[in-house]
Amino acid sequence: MGQCDGGGAIGVVRMTMIPALLASAAIVGCATAPSPPIASPVEVQVPIAAPVYCRIGNLPQPALPIGALKADSAPADTIRAYAATVAILKGAVRERDLAIAGCAPPSGSPPASPTDEGTTSGGAQPK
Repeated sequence: MGQCDGGGAIGVVRMTMIPALLASAAIVGCATAPSPPIASPVEVQVPIAAPVYCRIGNLPQPALPIGALKADSAPADTIRAYAATVAILKGAVRERDLAIAGCAPPSGSPPASPTDEGTTSGGAQPK
């Protein structure tokens, strides 16, 4: 037995396997299940923060007596300045609390619903 004439049995195997592989790939490619249809957009109601009933401007900063103290102020003056500063700051806190309380929702109004603003999630618009 001598040498083959350039490929022999290997060439025959290659020649018969390539068409078989191509045919099976074509059959498998056509046998897949159809893809599901594309879903239509859905409107989603997103809760929003409660509405603001009023805007509070910057409340004025009170002038504090403690700011007028000097390094050589008498101890009695220092104590009086500190006591007056505490009284002024307590009044400023009460003033701030009244301003905040004035912005509370009316007692008889229902809470705001998300449909009042008409927002949707992701910017989806109904068609």
